[in-house]
Amino acid sequence: MTVEEIKQNLSMSDVLARYGVKVNRNGMCCCPIHHEKHPSMKVFKDGYNCFACGANGDIFSFVQAMEGCSFKDAFISLGGTYERQDNRQARAAVQIGFERKKRIRKKSEQDERLFRKYLMGAISLCDWWIDNREPFSEDWCYAQNKLPWLLLVYEEKYLKGEEVEEANVYRRCREIRQRFLTI
Repeated sequence: MTVEEIKQNLSMSDVLARYGVKVNRNGMCCCPIHHEKHPSMKVFKDGYNCFACGANGDIFSFVQAMEGCSFKDAFISLGGTYERQDNRQARAAVQIGFERKKRIRKKSEQDERLFRKYLMGAISLCDWWIDNREPFSEDWCYAQNKLPWLLLVYEEKYLKGEEVEEANVYRRCREIRQRFLTI
């Protein structure tokens, strides 16, 4: 049972009865904590208060005062049970989440490196064709037309930190590679 369940099932009068203390009709009794002969302790449904010695509290503090024990011992004495939760499952779930985030971050870093490799490769190819081909030839003009767009993508992605449509960039970089590497 939990603390709340014990408090719902046991009244202060029930606990006093366990110790042989009789409560009169007015809810008063002799305080068993300081052993008196005249009633000075008022008993409530969920607690007590002694006007002579100042002791007060709930059923748990009463058992603690009577037996000189800890809350844990009083709790067990009143029928409480400690259910130790197995944290292995929670720890495993946290570890799985951590590993998942790590895999996602690693995959994202790999994707970023691949994207940068494709983009820089296409820029290098266009640059090489512009420097090494006959000006105004078909390939030279193609490279001249593609290079500004590639440089703009690079600027937006890496200098300004903006999002770019990566699928479109991949497609165009593949077209450039196919055009220049198959010649």
